[in-house]
Amino acid sequence: MFKLAAKEALILIGAAVAVALAVYAVRPDKIGITPAAVNQDALQQSATERGFSEISLEDAVRLYQEKRALFADARHAADFVAGHIKGAVNLYTADQEIWLAEFLADTDPTVVIIAYCDGENCHLAPALAELLFFNGFGNVRYLKNGWSRWREGGYPVE
Repeated sequence: MFKLAAKEALILIGAAVAVALAVYAVRPDKIGITPAAVNQDALQQSATERGFSEISLEDAVRLYQEKRALFADARHAADFVAGHIKGAVNLYTADQEIWLAEFLADTDPTVVIIAYCDGENCHLAPALAELLFFNGFGNVRYLKNGWSRWREGGYPVE
């Protein structure tokens, strides 16, 4: 009885492995090989070199005045409606399933994007910059405490 159960279990396991391998063979999104150890400094340096980094207020203002950047407000829609940098788009990361596909389709991946939020410890702008960077935008910056600093500087708001 035990031999028969073990034999059936091995047959089921073998069949399951065969089906799994067959399904994986036709999947378009195969799992890549990951390195055993990742050097976090090298990863961050690579991202910074390619355009995912903090930007100064002065550089952000210059790019705004030269009309060479798209400003992306990373705050909740209610905060965006209450006030934002003139011409900015609202890209709240928690709602990315609503806007991401359309944004990717409609936006040139070479455009300079400056993400901002509000507050010294706000994580939304860096999170948005990272999301956009890893979705193909190679020149993304984030403006730390951007909304407050922009307003206090007297720059254009809506």
